[in-house]
Amino acid sequence: MRKLYNKNLRFFARVLGVVIFAVFTGCQNDPLETEIDFDSEGITLKSAKANNFMVISKSETLPEGLVNELASLGEIVKTIPEIGIAVIKTTAPNFKTKASKLSDVQSVVADLSLKWLEPVKVFPMASPPSIGDDEEFFPLQWGLDAINAPEAWNAGFKGEGAKVFILDSGIDAEHPDLSPNLNTTLSKSFVPDEDWNIQPGFYFNHGTHVAGIIAAADNIATDLNTGVIGVAPKAEIVAVKVLSESDGSGDFSWIIEGIVYAALQGADVINMSLGTVLNTNGFVYDEEGNLLGRYAPQSIQNLKHAMQKAIDFATRSGATIVVAAGNDYMNADGNGSAFVLPADLNNVISVSATAPLNWAYDQTTDLDEIASYSNTGRSLVDISAPGGDFDSEEDLWYYDMIYSTISGGWSFASGTSMASPHVAGVAALIIAKNQGNITPHEVEKQLLKTADNIDGNGTSDLYGKGRVNAYRAVTE
Repeated sequence: MRKLYNKNLRFFARVLGVVIFAVFTGCQNDPLETEIDFDSEGITLKSAKANNFMVISKSETLPEGLVNELASLGEIVKTIPEIGIAVIKTTAPNFKTKASKLSDVQSVVADLSLKWLEPVKVFPMASPPSIGDDEEFFPLQWGLDAINAPEAWNAGFKGEGAKVFILDSGIDAEHPDLSPNLNTTLSKSFVPDEDWNIQPGFYFNHGTHVAGIIAAADNIATDLNTGVIGVAPKAEIVAVKVLSESDGSGDFSWIIEGIVYAALQGADVINMSLGTVLNTNGFVYDEEGNLLGRYAPQSIQNLKHAMQKAIDFATRSGATIVVAAGNDYMNADGNGSAFVLPADLNNVISVSATAPLNWAYDQTTDLDEIASYSNTGRSLVDISAPGGDFDSEEDLWYYDMIYSTISGGWSFASGTSMASPHVAGVAALIIAKNQGNITPHEVEKQLLKTADNIDGNGTSDLYGKGRVNAYRAVTE
């Protein structure tokens, strides 16, 4: 969702000359649209949207006999046999009750559609001389300086050979900073009636911004004398569209199918700068804390279980999964009724956001302040990275944000959506250094072990194990 900026809102969009400055954060709230009553699903929401059911089998695969039984109850929209899930479209009464009684079925849950995205002085020598010097907008990229990315490049590590799948709202395939590293053959959309390559034009696109942070190409290799550079400028990126580019919404099954697809295609890293907050008791609230209604608590757990199955499959397949911690300014510790998907799941690296204050006016300012919107908590955050902020009262407040690619150009944006790809890029550097011969567990261990301790010893509720450090990650 996009909102005009004011002091009371997290998210904004502003046009200045020919450059868009937009906050587009990775994630939360406004979860449901259009009233439904799904069988005995237990939905009593004022607004909800779910067109299909997900049927989750007891086994890790999808038995052929079960598929045949389900076909007799409704139309099979898709199957994800690798993790034992089928998506069924049906108007038959009592479908959930009938399907739940099948011997191979563990659970049946409405394939809920949520909003997973919310439309959230320059010093050229802030970083040492490096390949980034050929990028016109490199001086704006304080986040690369914060994580010592130029030092990693200078040591010879640029991500070549690593494959990063970006599960998001599509990518601008024609963008000159992205096209050299974009695998168009593997790129795919799971959003009905939307191509993975976004509509042409000059506007903010979330997935395109994330892609540039990870792997905007080195200009020396492209002969382009403008643009930005990514954390892993020689990594291969793949667009997997799992959210609508129009409003950031998507069905659970789209995301689950995208995760499995990335794993099957050999993803080294999966970045998911997306998420939503749900409650174990089923209660759903809007951004102002108003109760929208209640979703059956067991169904909430079933949705969580279905996504965990996909993530576990991808991890076993060798993918390191990096996700945004969320932008609700929520401390997850002691908040047991609420959880963030996918950040609260196992086998993911959850990233909080850091930022400077008034960086345009003082190049020596601390780059590691926790961002004003970032979710925190030892139970949620594994590591932190630059995500930018917009809470300065100064005229050049937008320079505290993250500058990256958008459709047809470049833009500032802030959110844990921007923090996650910084870590995904460093993960790509680690994997490339090891020529792919490293497990997701080992990648995570290296990221956390070499992070810079920002707040005390051990694990911080703000920064996790610390702020990611690209140079240390590939040299220690």
